Amino acid sequence: MQKKGAKKSVEKALDLLEALKEHDYLGVTDLSNILGLNKNNVFRLLATLEVKGLIEQDEETGSYKLGTKTLFLEYAYIKNLPILNVAKPFIKNLRNQTNESVYLSILHDNDIVYIYEKQSKHSVLVKSRVAKRFPALGTAAGRAILRAKRDNGEIFECDVEGAEREVSEIATVIRDESDHPVAALSIVAPISRLNKDNCEGLLKYYLLNTAKEISNISKIDLP
Repeated sequence: MQKKGAKKSVEKALDLLEALKEHDYLGVTDLSNILGLNKNNVFRLLATLEVKGLIEQDEETGSYKLGTKTLFLEYAYIKNLPILNVAKPFIKNLRNQTNESVYLSILHDNDIVYIYEKQSKHSVLVKSRVAKRFPALGTAAGRAILRAKRDNGEIFECDVEGAEREVSEIATVIRDESDHPVAALSIVAPISRLNKDNCEGLLKYYLLNTAKEISNISKIDLP
């Protein structure tokens, strides 16, 4: 019986973290309503999670948000993704070929999360997207993965100022041995250097070729 109760407590704590992920700042009453728990239970969960650094309380409002410890957990997960180690040298080479910032990103729920970047050496740079989330449909990377889930053909997406003003992105996907898209590979640059006039040119060629190379290697090397 004690084991069963402990499991329920863990589930409640995870539900609370999920709620904070979706809503940013929430008060005790908000969490009580969302989770269907009385306030005493919510207080106990909050106290435990706060001690562990998984949540933080705003001193002025008393509301709660996810703590920095959750970022460390996310980073630990990301840095151990097999595809990342396989892709790194290819991403560096693609950056050198294009002299533009190259990203690896993954789909999480309805968002695209940028997990790795090799930055352009240009003096004018786009603000880094690493560790940031965007609605998947609002980015070339996100749309590429979503398309690849239903289409086994060549995938290429171009986004001009859809996700950010004065920023463009072209993207394709990296596939596993079952042709399932495991990540997106993309180039992000200012609209002055990447736009509708040149997105179908040499940058597209280099991008698609690199994604094919990573896919071929990953099919052999990934467990």
